[in-house]
Amino acid sequence: MKLLVATTNTGKYTEICQALSTLPFIECESLKDVGFDITEPNEDEQTLEGNALLKARYYADKTGMVTLADDGGLYIDALNGWPGVMSARIANTDKGRRDAVLEKLVGVSRAKRTAVFRDALALCDRAQKTYFISIGEAHGEILEKETDEAVAGFGYDPIFYVPDAGKTYAEMTVIEKNGISHRGKALVKIKYHLHNAYGGRHIVVPLALIVKGGKILMNKRNDPHVPQFHGVWEFQGGSVEYGETIEENVRREAKEESGYEVEVAEYLPTIEVKNRQYNDMRIQLYLVPIVCRIIRGDGKYNDQEVLEAKWYALDDVPNLNLFPGDGEMYRKFLPLLKDIVKNHGL
Repeated sequence: MKLLVATTNTGKYTEICQALSTLPFIECESLKDVGFDITEPNEDEQTLEGNALLKARYYADKTGMVTLADDGGLYIDALNGWPGVMSARIANTDKGRRDAVLEKLVGVSRAKRTAVFRDALALCDRAQKTYFISIGEAHGEILEKETDEAVAGFGYDPIFYVPDAGKTYAEMTVIEKNGISHRGKALVKIKYHLHNAYGGRHIVVPLALIVKGGKILMNKRNDPHVPQFHGVWEFQGGSVEYGETIEENVRREAKEESGYEVEVAEYLPTIEVKNRQYNDMRIQLYLVPIVCRIIRGDGKYNDQEVLEAKWYALDDVPNLNLFPGDGEMYRKFLPLLKDIVKNHGL
């Protein structure tokens, strides 16, 4: 997935791309990469979060891309939080901004030169109509003059000293800085969000093959929000919840979807792995077929999930409109399923 990192600051762009480099499905692109001649928006919000979201929405609207934008601020205790949200706008250059801060702190003792660097990152996805905001902060001190040991950095980095690290931001490599900085902390949360929203998910789904009188119970899926799967026939089943065993899951899902309480007759010695994609979400399913017998129940299925429930002869199931790949999976284990049904008198 291509992700627009909406900043003209090459230092920020480098740090953000480095932090996201461990997500193999993300390809960072800069404003220069996308080739749009876009006028920068007026950052007139009163908070970092507001400005970050304003920029993310603005560039997402202009490009149609999933967009990540940020706004950072230096909050100096001795100056009542100044320059804060105005940190990037108190002078026209990085050097001018650093000089302005140092001038205001002339005569202030080191013990009172404490400061907090804060960063807000906003991710906007217009196609999904979603946005996500992450906040990070780091505590430090403002030096009396710029460090002479700078190896990288930008903005206020040469004067922002981190006691725990024993150096300024400007004396750190990109990896070091991302490990402790305000932006690095915000990026950790963004990475988790990107992985959950767009990365591959691995889901275990036990399938209850409920058999009675030599026939198997099938459900017609009720899922109008996903039209390609609405009205297809499927086995009872759902993803294993945290802390739940496979057997607990298959009993719960069978009761919810079929109205029957079941017990496990026999596990089929196979696990089917299937890949599915819903919009930008990639899912890897591990399907575990389990032959079940009915203990009790009235067969009143959950009509929020099921349009219709019907018993079919074992040989008729492959002829139904099934989930993609389910017919092939079923044909593979059908001979063994017939043996299990016969052996258990189902």
